[in-house]
Amino acid sequence: MARFDRPLRWIARGGVRPLQAGWRWFCRAVVTVFYRSCEVNGLEHLPRNGPVLLCANHPNALIDAVVIQAAVPRNVHPLARSGLFRNPLLRPFLAVMQAVPVHRRQDAEADPARNAGMFEQCYRMLAAGRALLIFPEGETHADPSLRALRSGAARLALGALERTGSAPAVVPAGLNFTDVGRFRSKVLLRFHPPLEVGVREGEPPEEAAVRITAAIDQALRRVTLNTETWEEQDFMRRVERFFRLRQGKYRRRSLTVRFRALQKLGETLHRVRSRYPEQIAATARRLHQFERLCKRFGVSDYHLTVSNSPTLVMRFVVRSLAVIGLVLPLAAWGTLNSIVPYLLTGYLAPRLAADRYRYDTAKAALGMGIFGAFWAGQTVAVNATLRAAPALLYALALPPSAALALYARRERERILDNMRVFFLFLRKQEVRDLLEVKRTELEQELRRIVQLAYRPEPGA
Repeated sequence: MARFDRPLRWIARGGVRPLQAGWRWFCRAVVTVFYRSCEVNGLEHLPRNGPVLLCANHPNALIDAVVIQAAVPRNVHPLARSGLFRNPLLRPFLAVMQAVPVHRRQDAEADPARNAGMFEQCYRMLAAGRALLIFPEGETHADPSLRALRSGAARLALGALERTGSAPAVVPAGLNFTDVGRFRSKVLLRFHPPLEVGVREGEPPEEAAVRITAAIDQALRRVTLNTETWEEQDFMRRVERFFRLRQGKYRRRSLTVRFRALQKLGETLHRVRSRYPEQIAATARRLHQFERLCKRFGVSDYHLTVSNSPTLVMRFVVRSLAVIGLVLPLAAWGTLNSIVPYLLTGYLAPRLAADRYRYDTAKAALGMGIFGAFWAGQTVAVNATLRAAPALLYALALPPSAALALYARRERERILDNMRVFFLFLRKQEVRDLLEVKRTELEQELRRIVQLAYRPEPGA
């Protein structure tokens, strides 16, 4: 055990900076591979220097810290539950991040009395101008809304203010995943402007901590989506998708724009649901029926907005031929080299993840290990057969060819889907006419929902 701890003691003495730079690069690589896109909004609110206390929601286990460290252009030191430090696989990474152990009362082997030392360590790091990451909810969860925040972040900020005379910049950070547990989904990270931290005249410290915790809660709700149930959030996303897919290229709008649309839509639906719940239920049924009808014919409502003009058809043909002639051969090579670790990772991840909101963490960790092992073995085999230079070229080609295989798979599905719908509408114009009528009826229904939201209450 002493030999195992020796490199960790070297890291603690200051040999960590090169490793931290490598760790940030590694986090960016993981996020790039695992997510189709990671959009960051409000990064200008995060000070580049000086003490910072990042307060983030916690919807997706260990991957939450990875996404934040990939996005932030400075070293971030997370507060993590003490049990993780006993894991021999995680311990070196926690040492590189200079993570701070938190001893929670609900953890069987934790000693909450040791948290006094945790606070002292945090104060020293903030006094040195470091950036700390804390999850005020206390634990990861799969709820559709924030859980009640604990006061640890407020107490840290107030304690640092008392010690040094200046409080750290308290910056709430909202993690929004489009589909937790799905490979190549999307994530939006939003930073809120720093919050004011201080004790008002005559205010007891306990009341100041409660007030600041409430301010953190309100700020986090501004940068995250929150609904009472997953059914409400699902309905909200489906309504947003209905309008987004109607706008052609508009369907590719940024995650930030989509987030704002979802927030506004959520407020509207919540207002109507509280006064006209039967109207929301009827609209939800109509939307479900329209979606089932589209699924029956294999049509997306986006297809109903596309006019199959000769120019558009020619562009589609040329682009499809380019994909087939240039991309597919290279993608086939990538598939050949990576199909086994890809399928093995997809098979094992849901079986090893404790629950759905830990799936991303399990798949990212398994993928790194399995792909690394397979690619290393394949490179060794090429080296034994063809020597070093071809083996090096082979190893360098593995990651981009695997990415190209994923891209080609998505493009192949899109091409086949568009071709099938094109010939369906050529043969059966009545199908398109029926779907357009149903879509128009649904659109009118949704407009009535918006009107109900802003209708004055009776007696007002």
